[in-house]
Amino acid sequence: MSAPGTAGPDVVAGPDRRLLARTLARHAVVTAAAVALVCALVAAGVWWLAHAEAERRAEEVSRRVATAVVVGLADRDLATAGPDGRERLLADLAPFRATGMVSRVKVWLVEGPTARLVFSDEARIEGLTRRFDPVLAARLDGGAAVVLPVPDDGEHRYERGGGLREVFLGFTDGAGRPARLEVYVPVDVDGATAHAVGLLLPPAVAGMLLVAAAVLPLSVALARRRERERTERRDAALYGLAAGELARRDLARRLHDDVLPTLAGAGLMLDLAPSRPELLDRARATVGDGVVRIRSVLDALHPADVDAAGLPAALAALAAGGDPPAAVVTTGDPAGTLDDRGAVLLHRVASELLRNARAHARARTVEVGLHVAAARARLTVTDDGTGFDPGRGPAPGHIGLLLVRRAVADAGGTLEVRSAPDRGSTVTVVLPRRG
Repeated sequence: MSAPGTAGPDVVAGPDRRLLARTLARHAVVTAAAVALVCALVAAGVWWLAHAEAERRAEEVSRRVATAVVVGLADRDLATAGPDGRERLLADLAPFRATGMVSRVKVWLVEGPTARLVFSDEARIEGLTRRFDPVLAARLDGGAAVVLPVPDDGEHRYERGGGLREVFLGFTDGAGRPARLEVYVPVDVDGATAHAVGLLLPPAVAGMLLVAAAVLPLSVALARRRERERTERRDAALYGLAAGELARRDLARRLHDDVLPTLAGAGLMLDLAPSRPELLDRARATVGDGVVRIRSVLDALHPADVDAAGLPAALAALAAGGDPPAAVVTTGDPAGTLDDRGAVLLHRVASELLRNARAHARARTVEVGLHVAAARARLTVTDDGTGFDPGRGPAPGHIGLLLVRRAVADAGGTLEVRSAPDRGSTVTVVLPRRG
């Protein structure tokens, strides 16, 4: 066990372990997100490259086929060619079909606005007619090879199935009529993508993990530094509030020791004065009123040990112990939402705001509201005093509001000031639920 007045090892190491756990969790999430992003980018890039390579390969194969078969097609009239022409075409295509470079070949003869299928290695579709897109026809007549995905329609009912591209090339038959060579080339974009991704992703992911492991000590060090700076700022802000309370406590002690006995003695001496009896009652009333006012200030300044359950009563004591007395409205159960540290902070904030309203705003009425919900606690202090312009910052007498804002922010809460000259002020503090 640790000696009295010292913190045991678990107390010291607990916050650091929680900070380390949060840092590791955050680092793991960022690393996972980065790895997922890299994987997505690599997969998308590889797919695009595989798609482009499939288009290039399909065009290259179609031009090889055209070199082999177009010469034979261009020296005869496709409109009158018979079965021997079909057999010759199949013979020219045999090497390409045997190696799997070509799945199917079609030859179209252009007849006005339509084209008729005159040759194909699939005899069941010969004689089919279709309209060619004018833009496609112009590109083909200009010598371009056009690569397209295979449509899912009745014309292509024998070419269905993934992994095909159709390539169109234009030529002229022996009679001088325009014709189209359509070549179906098998391509495997998905397989190529999967193969390339399988080769590229493991080293990319391994590199990302090595980088993440290398920067982990730096992340932990930065997290500890941020936590230390945050703790120092929070403690400095709370110290500022506490320092104000200590100063007012010292003032209260001096009032108790010096001012009150002096006023009480003055009252007794006035009671014994033999002359001008008409002033005696006024003197007694003045001294008595001063005593009452000073005692109320002392009660308001007296520091209280506040826990969550006792926060409403402590706020009521603050509100009643000053001039003017403040109305307090409390809803909810502070003990069910706030921890004791949050209750102490709200008590100090309310004390500072009430002091500002009474000492600087010259308010006639002040209202304090505490609303406690499942997820947060809200403290409001409203007065009908002189107010100020929040855009220009508080007056010198309200400098404590700056310390209040910093203390609330470091506790994870928010502070909102609504005020205008001669229209009073409303300060709202919201603290989140604490663990």
